[in-house]
Amino acid sequence: MSLMRIAARIAAVQALKGKTLVGDNVLDSQIGALDVAADGTLRTDEESPFITVYTDAGKSESNRLRSWVDNGSTEILFEMGVTAAHIVTDPDTGESTVYPGIPGTDSAFELMLDVVARQIGDAMSDPDNGWADVFRGLHLGNATIGRARTSSDGAGVRLAAQQIKLTVDLFPDPVSGVELKPAHPLAKFFAKAAEVPELATRVDLMQACLAGSAYDWKTNLRRYGLTRAEGDAMLLTPTEGAEDDVVIGEVVVAPSEVVP
Repeated sequence: MSLMRIAARIAAVQALKGKTLVGDNVLDSQIGALDVAADGTLRTDEESPFITVYTDAGKSESNRLRSWVDNGSTEILFEMGVTAAHIVTDPDTGESTVYPGIPGTDSAFELMLDVVARQIGDAMSDPDNGWADVFRGLHLGNATIGRARTSSDGAGVRLAAQQIKLTVDLFPDPVSGVELKPAHPLAKFFAKAAEVPELATRVDLMQACLAGSAYDWKTNLRRYGLTRAEGDAMLLTPTEGAEDDVVIGEVVVAPSEVVP
């Protein structure tokens, strides 16, 4: 899993919280939020309508030599669901709704999911949404947007779900050992994540992946997946016997003596 994929998923989850009809019930890769039972019916353990965000298949086709940091085309899935178990009955009026003003009927389920799908697009393109801005900065553009729906009536529990599959050209991961500049998309993600205490452990793990030697020649070998012999041939590596920890204190350059 790449750091940019993790960042994109977290940023999307944070950008959607409180921005749709599901409220804060936006989940990060929640396995089982929407599942298929042994009999082929859909099921969910969520107690209220939800959105769950996944990073799915990815493919890099323009890989530079043996690079492992390219992300290329990456699928980001937004799955949303609502079930009859989410219907709430007002004890005073006897009205059953899945959301205030939206009755617990099949057509209302589809209406709600269609609205949530629209709200996802609005939230992720909102210039005033800081997390959405971070998300957009992690990729080059939306290559494709696919939409699908499904439903189930297993064990007497009606469930409707929709999925948005967003395929983006995700930027490459930074190479270990290289200090991120403030304008780097991942640096902006880390800065924004510092505002959310519950993300601290995940951010620490991500930043630990970037630790390593900052020597330029090792960085180039990592970035392109070069062998040491290839680095030697391209004059990217230090001469034999040079130590990694040697610090150059001063370089004095003087013109050669002119010989008549």
